[in-house]
Amino acid sequence: MNRTTLILFFIILSNTITVIHGYVRGCYYTNWAQYRDGEGKFLPGNIPNGLCTHILYAFAKVDELGDSKPFEWNDEDTEWSKGMYSAVTKLRETNPGLKVLLSYGGYNFGSAIFTGIAKSAQKTERFIKSAIAFLRKNNFDGFDLDWEYPVGVAEEHAKLVEAMKTAFVEEAKTSGKQRLLLTAAVSAGKGTIDGSYNVESLGKNFDLLFLMSYDLHGSWEKNVDLHGKLHPTKGEVSGIGIFNTEFAADYWASKGMPKEKIIIGIPMYAQGWTLDNPSETAIGAAASRPSSASKTNPAGGTASYWEICKYLKEGGKETVHQEGVGAYMVKGDQWYGYDNEETIRIKMKWLKEKGYGGAFIWALDFDDFTGKSCGKGPYPLLNAISSELEGESENPEITTEEPSITETEAYETDETEETSETEAYDTDETEETSETEATTYDTDETEGQECPERDGLFPHPTDCHLFIQCANNIAHVMQCPATTFFNDAIKVCDHMTNAPDTCI
Repeated sequence: MNRTTLILFFIILSNTITVIHGYVRGCYYTNWAQYRDGEGKFLPGNIPNGLCTHILYAFAKVDELGDSKPFEWNDEDTEWSKGMYSAVTKLRETNPGLKVLLSYGGYNFGSAIFTGIAKSAQKTERFIKSAIAFLRKNNFDGFDLDWEYPVGVAEEHAKLVEAMKTAFVEEAKTSGKQRLLLTAAVSAGKGTIDGSYNVESLGKNFDLLFLMSYDLHGSWEKNVDLHGKLHPTKGEVSGIGIFNTEFAADYWASKGMPKEKIIIGIPMYAQGWTLDNPSETAIGAAASRPSSASKTNPAGGTASYWEICKYLKEGGKETVHQEGVGAYMVKGDQWYGYDNEETIRIKMKWLKEKGYGGAFIWALDFDDFTGKSCGKGPYPLLNAISSELEGESENPEITTEEPSITETEAYETDETEETSETEAYDTDETEETSETEATTYDTDETEGQECPERDGLFPHPTDCHLFIQCANNIAHVMQCPATTFFNDAIKVCDHMTNAPDTCI
């Protein structure tokens, strides 16, 4: 092998092998948190700089043919504006080591489409080609598979993952780009693990495994418990001995997943119940109903950590459960189980002692991201993770620039959270066009407008320079930029040179 060949070999090798240095600190960003009212509204500019090594953008979807699609109307860039994909990937400019992955699927997306793809060689090939093109087009560093869950199709799932990894390696060789990362969010339940995953095969092909070690208990059960606890506890009624983080992580490792690839999930929210008897509050206490509605979950049953801080200020009493390593709060007949800074620090010390690869959070918008609710500065829980795994970072830098959002094709979202608003927002770096600034804005004419369909973009009935944006049957009348009109055929604000004669 001559010197030129050797140099070329190392160039190819550097593009196909990914090395993870230090502990992983993964952060899921949810693209539907933009629709919350007031203090719960979360946009790309709220993401902290320096606290996450990996940001996982949730979610994208795939159709039955295998083609990648965005979930939200403002995920992708348009001719007129930058979308949220670009706003998040741009964070790498101030944090060069950051990796930004696109997460596909999610609980509400279900399993059927993924199963159909995995069972068809033709769809598998199309799915992988589409995913690579979509990730490269939108400047992501990798693919996160959130298939919940491949029960009964473990071998098909494993073969799909193997095919993806092979294709990612080959694409890196031919493109000369860094290989796309391949990760997954996976179950912490023993029965689901046994019925869904060929762990030995997955261990060879996934770069990282995000273990969803939360939601192990919840208001679908009739007894309170800590949903992300580290160890078993006295009084537990369901999943005795196995519904805990330590068991789940160790079980994955025992079946062949390398420990350094297992990333421990930390919830930034609480699971909640309404106690049958408010005087009985220990783990296992009877609770036949979910907790009351919260700002982040109008249906009840959960609350964000920033809401928990408010409940504590309103008289809630917190108990740290030393045996299980988790916290719970009681306020009247309301019982919430969650992690606080103390229990998170214990978990971080544990995962380092055990040799696991790091921690990740679900999700950024559930921590006290503004620092106004808990009184401890922005992101107290994420800072607890970061300080244990990487070093103290008490005051994370919060970016303030937001992407300018104008209209592109609208996509229906399957997320259960109701959207209360869909607001166009501006940036200081709007893409230049030949005629006009690329901005749209909400008008004062929304009241009384009806949505022709649940979601989408529709022409205004009387003004060609306006359009109606619908999300969950909530209508917003939007104004196109000056010298443009709403072109219903392509669902964008178009130049007036393309307008019909009736549009003046």
